[in-house]
Amino acid sequence: MALEYKIKLGLKLLLLMLCTFNLQAQCPKLVWFDEFDGTALDQTKWNYQIGDGCDINLCGWGNNELEYYQRQNVEVSNGILKIIAKNERVGNSNYTSGRIRTNQKGDFKYGRFEARMKLPKDQGMWPAFWMLPTDEVYGYWPQSGEIDIMELIGREANKSYGTIHYGKPAPNNRSASSNYTLLSGVFNDDYHVFALEWEPTTIRWYIDDYLYATKTTSDVFPERWPYDQRFHILLNLAVGGNWPGNPNGSTVFPQAMEVDYVRVYDGNAPYISGPQNVAFKAQQQTYTIGAVDANTKVTWTVPAGASVVSGQGTPNLTLNWGDKGGLLQAEVQTPCGAKIYKVVIAVAPDFGRDFSLKNFDQASVLKLNFATGQLTENFANPAKSAVNSTNLCAKYIRAGGSQYDVIIYDGTAVPDLNVFVRKEKKFYIDMYTDAPVGTTVLLQFENSNRSLPNNYPSGRHSRFQAVTTTRNQWERIELPFLDQPDPSIAGTSIDRVTILLNPNTYTSHTYYFDNLDGYAAGVTAVQEILPRPETIFKLFPNPANEVLTLENKGEKNIQSVMVYSIDGQVLLQRKLNLPSKEQSTIDLKGLPVGTLLFKVILDDGKAAVQSLMKTQK
Repeated sequence: MALEYKIKLGLKLLLLMLCTFNLQAQCPKLVWFDEFDGTALDQTKWNYQIGDGCDINLCGWGNNELEYYQRQNVEVSNGILKIIAKNERVGNSNYTSGRIRTNQKGDFKYGRFEARMKLPKDQGMWPAFWMLPTDEVYGYWPQSGEIDIMELIGREANKSYGTIHYGKPAPNNRSASSNYTLLSGVFNDDYHVFALEWEPTTIRWYIDDYLYATKTTSDVFPERWPYDQRFHILLNLAVGGNWPGNPNGSTVFPQAMEVDYVRVYDGNAPYISGPQNVAFKAQQQTYTIGAVDANTKVTWTVPAGASVVSGQGTPNLTLNWGDKGGLLQAEVQTPCGAKIYKVVIAVAPDFGRDFSLKNFDQASVLKLNFATGQLTENFANPAKSAVNSTNLCAKYIRAGGSQYDVIIYDGTAVPDLNVFVRKEKKFYIDMYTDAPVGTTVLLQFENSNRSLPNNYPSGRHSRFQAVTTTRNQWERIELPFLDQPDPSIAGTSIDRVTILLNPNTYTSHTYYFDNLDGYAAGVTAVQEILPRPETIFKLFPNPANEVLTLENKGEKNIQSVMVYSIDGQVLLQRKLNLPSKEQSTIDLKGLPVGTLLFKVILDDGKAAVQSLMKTQK
């Protein structure tokens, strides 16, 4: 037996002894475990599941998976369980893998379930640590529920999902899901502890003692909460299927899901919680050590650039963040011993206005195709404010008889949507409405050749969604990435933008909208757009071909000019020192055809930006 393995085994036994010795201190009691310390799977605790699901009328295991499960793909050695996926043909399957469960050997109602694992990567890999009902008291899947403690799909090897399934039989089944993304690296780099705590009305998910999701009975209402019966544990590594997609030429075989241990406790364990991704210079952010007494002493260590507002020495810490994040640590002493809890915090970069998709004081490449309701463009701003002080906006009265009311604009306005899907850039819109707070604003980017009503979602490259937070006043709303209904559409082929206001309702509220813009990190100069650039300078002709005339209409000298592409790249930069009321010509030769942003910088440092159309000669 290798020395390293002996040391590891000794540490595991010590841990189990400490758990036992601390029972009088109300520490969680270890009620079931497998440390995988033998040379074969312990069949007093686990059952093998064999085949492709066809023998139980569930070919492809209900997900069009491609693997055939067999015993020889489950290995135990040196304290590690390995479930191995291989590219080999058995029966009608081109791949093999392993699947085990504790059914009738480890069945539980409530508790803490955790496993320390290192996960596979690459397209088509689908490891899972999950639970199914033992008795199916409420009926066949998903009526009796499913609890997914950890699922990962190989193409997103840095993201773990926690999900509950419930509701009526398929296809009317329901689910509620959350996910956790590593800020650096992937789950194949090292082992991580995935845990779930299940109580009568609440289920919580953790990764490395960080609480990232909670679901309660209200999340499944009005459906039944089926999580009040016995469940058993499953471990498997699927290959292909509806969700991860099938392996491709980049997928490496064999691959393994490695499990150091699986443990079940009868109580809760301390954890750290709080926002992991925060805004630039976010203030009053609270972090908590949970499942400890309020008087527990906690020593917090915060990264440089963050400042403690209150709570040092207690389980509840309030921080102000600066322009960068880092490792937040909490050293905690409890009756169960001392432990350091850690979470890496990411501070978002300072995003500035990069380009305008649609506003009504400047020309736009987007042209109206269709509107279900009453749209009036270039409408006088009904209530100028610090949020929106422009003269013109759009007024829209939603068609109350339409469930999915749309405003459709055509034009190639964004060269590559993928940077927004990756959250490297963001969309914002100004909104003023008499609709209730919480009204949905949905932005879709489409390919017009494929975005037909009868083949949805084909052609919908990506969707961005927000909700209103106020009523009858202007607000600036970020539209975060929602999903990608049709990944086969290239992000560079988008020529249609669709806005849906309060979709899936029959409402007829009035909406004013303006300044549908793209924002990028580090763009500060373009962020300083003046509300009325026409009072500062004039461009003509616009559209222009090779030569453009700039007239200084303001009182300050124009020190320099810059021309940007709409994705923020500087295409031209020129010093001018153009006095007030004078003109200068700008050579546009070599600049790309399409919508550009023309920026002037005044001698007092202020800037103004206007869109420019460059045409072909």
